[in-house]
Amino acid sequence: MGQLRFTAADARVARATAVYILLLTLFPLMLSEPVFRYTFSEEGPYEQLSIAGWVLAALLILVRIRPLGLKAWTFASIFVMFAAREADLHKAFTVGSIFKSRYYLDAAAPIRDKLVSGIVAAGMIALVVYAGFVIMRFLFRQGGLQSRTGFWLMLGTASFVLCKVVDRAPAILAEGYGITLPPLAMRYASAFEEGMELLNPLLFMWSIWISQTEKSPLFLPGAAKGDIENAGEVA
Repeated sequence: MGQLRFTAADARVARATAVYILLLTLFPLMLSEPVFRYTFSEEGPYEQLSIAGWVLAALLILVRIRPLGLKAWTFASIFVMFAAREADLHKAFTVGSIFKSRYYLDAAAPIRDKLVSGIVAAGMIALVVYAGFVIMRFLFRQGGLQSRTGFWLMLGTASFVLCKVVDRAPAILAEGYGITLPPLAMRYASAFEEGMELLNPLLFMWSIWISQTEKSPLFLPGAAKGDIENAGEVA
């Protein structure tokens, strides 16, 4: 296998990402409370832009990836699902979130709604599990880490997981261990949770964009075994 080589464009994306993360570390210290609360609220610019980001990532797959196989359609569907999740559509038609166990234990929720919601939620979770399997197989079994596509895919996946950890950590600490984070720590958690939600689709979009310009297999449409063995030879 060849050695992974980055391009000048990769360097620019890396610098922009570093600057973006640096700004996220400064906002909790620089912004006033009203401005900070709005900026990182559910109605704020980060939340709204992250919805648009996931939709654009899905559209980029449909425009950029050829051939459009099952995996490409699966990931496009997942990105649209993420956009819907950010828009709170997972609880727009029911009395609670279809991904929370408390909704199914709530006696006030109609049985029919619970049944339909459970099927939809299970299908969505199955898609995400399948996507995780495809990503891990591509990165660690099919030589994906030797490609630029694979590197940015791995970074986007790690960013996505970290975002969810930061999102849930304050509630888990408070409810499970009685630990309440100080106000400044809560501001940082909010800034990074909302900020990373916008960064996630952007990293995936860069991985998708460069996938058709290098001779390494892309996890979306799949690749022949012989092509996989040549991954990373040209960057």
